[in-house]
Amino acid sequence: MYRILIVDDEPVIVEGLLELFLQMKQWDLEVYKAYDGEDALAIAEKTRMDIVMTDIQMPVINGIELQRELRKRWPRCRVIFLTGYDDFSYIQSSIRGGVVDYVLKAEGDEPVIAAIEKAIGQISEELELEQLISSARTQWQQTLPMLRKEYLLELLQGEPAAFGAREERFSELDIPLCPDRPVGIVAGRVDQWREEMGPKDKALFMFAIQNVAEQLFEPDVKGLFLTTAPDRFVWLFQPKSRDDDSLETEVVLGRLESVQAACKQYLKLICSFITGSETCAWEVLSGKYERLTGMFYRGLGIGNEILLSDRRQPAPAEYRDAADLKKVHLLGQYLERKERDSFDRLLEELTISVKERTRGQEGYSLELYAHLSAVFLTYLNRRELLAPFSELLNLNPLYPMSGHKSWDEASDFFRRLAEMSFDRTSDESEKETNEVVRRIHDHVERRLEGDLSLTALSEIVHLTPFYLSRLYKVKTGANLIDYIIAARIDKAKELLIGSSLKIGEIAVRVGYESASYFGRFFKNATGLTPQQYRDSIK
Repeated sequence: MYRILIVDDEPVIVEGLLELFLQMKQWDLEVYKAYDGEDALAIAEKTRMDIVMTDIQMPVINGIELQRELRKRWPRCRVIFLTGYDDFSYIQSSIRGGVVDYVLKAEGDEPVIAAIEKAIGQISEELELEQLISSARTQWQQTLPMLRKEYLLELLQGEPAAFGAREERFSELDIPLCPDRPVGIVAGRVDQWREEMGPKDKALFMFAIQNVAEQLFEPDVKGLFLTTAPDRFVWLFQPKSRDDDSLETEVVLGRLESVQAACKQYLKLICSFITGSETCAWEVLSGKYERLTGMFYRGLGIGNEILLSDRRQPAPAEYRDAADLKKVHLLGQYLERKERDSFDRLLEELTISVKERTRGQEGYSLELYAHLSAVFLTYLNRRELLAPFSELLNLNPLYPMSGHKSWDEASDFFRRLAEMSFDRTSDESEKETNEVVRRIHDHVERRLEGDLSLTALSEIVHLTPFYLSRLYKVKTGANLIDYIIAARIDKAKELLIGSSLKIGEIAVRVGYESASYFGRFFKNATGLTPQQYRDSIK
């Protein structure tokens, strides 16, 4: 339906046009009329008009003035001027302001109908355009999470981005983090899904983990959650306050401990988390990400329900290696996009990186070579270029299969290699757990008089108190606090028997602030007071 307002100070013109418009059945028209500009504005104040056909020469408010006022109220309203003579030069200045046409009163009905048809056509086209724009905007909003995820995954994979370009993309994708501030990162893993869960259920529970993390890190942290694999996720975060670009590692680990506990209690999911010990610049985020995710594949990271920071991983060279290897996939993209200069620069950068490695780091070179071979094999195979290129260049160095007579032989090789890897990782996890327990025992034995709280002990092995307590219980079958008490009691027995120290002095030596406090603990453990025990041995 289109609303039309006829405005003319000659009633015969108004009534004639009204009758004409009511006869136009090809359009659904709702027709209004006014005999001067003031009446027309009064109607327009209450009702939106699509088309106004108005005389130019009218008292008080003429057609040009009326058009300008209508433009303020209804910018998309189309105006058709009626005039008794050809005064195009007079109305030319208004043609750009929503005026569709002008019609001479003496020309009859056909020019009027043509002008109405033209106006309706413009309105229809504009509505279609608006609908397209609205639809595109809706689709953009719907795809925004996916586009945001793709871009951030590119950053995690080492896609280079200057600050200006990064700032622009953050704005376009409505990323709730600052491109000019350091960012914190947490790598997460769902250790065990419930058996009845399908892909949709897992996606829903990933969203639930995100909600738990956001709630427990509020109100002073803003973050962005990314699912990187069916059982893996990353959380990027920054403090909301610009006065502080970092959070204490202990604070982050403490909150992650709460997230871990909430996931276990409410979602019935066992999750593991590894956080960076400090925030990092966006430029080195990919290396940090690779460092954290790599910790899941060795040592304590192999276990379930872990909670670690990368303070436990001191190897600095690995940081750079991971970042370099992440860049190899860019070479494939440069080949696809025919970006020769970018390809040459990156290949030269990686070549220099290999040359800078010292002896004993051959593993990096081998891994890089395998990645490069995979990039070229994929590119050449997809374009059916292997055969023609092999006539121009020996491609044997690309083929890792060259060392095997058949796929069965290759499969056996990889199966044996996998078995060795599984055994090695299990041994490595066991070895590192044993090392944690050994260090704790050694410290307790040497510092019985000192602070042996879970908090103090956890700092020695760079674990959270909760995780250390759980790890110790799983490994030894005993509570750590029970071990500490037993060690203190054993040392106290030794001093009671083998020295002439007073009870109060012995209490201090085994970590008790007062003789009476020590006496109660000793009696609870042995059934005797310290003095009774000393006397019983004599």
